Amino acid sequence: MPTDVELKKKLIAKIKSTDDAELLRQLSRVFDFEEQVENVYEMSPEEIEAVNIGLDQISKGLFLSNKESNKRVDEWLEKHADQ
Repeated sequence: MPTDVELKKKLIAKIKSTDDAELLRQLSRVFDFEEQVENVYEMSPEEIEAVNIGLDQISKGLFLSNKESNKRVDEWLEKHADQ
């Protein structure tokens, strides 16, 4: 089994010597995907708990439709427009 350094050198040599455009595009996609995976946001325990509370509320029917939510916001804004 080659070391990481040996593997990198071997891959770099193969990349430098290839004229296969499709292979290079595929390798580029792999590296782009790797960057995306590294940038994945990890939620804090508090955020996870908040999501779980929200999911529990949804399962109990304790939520508003988008239409009802907008209606309530509009009503609140009208009520507090003069303040």
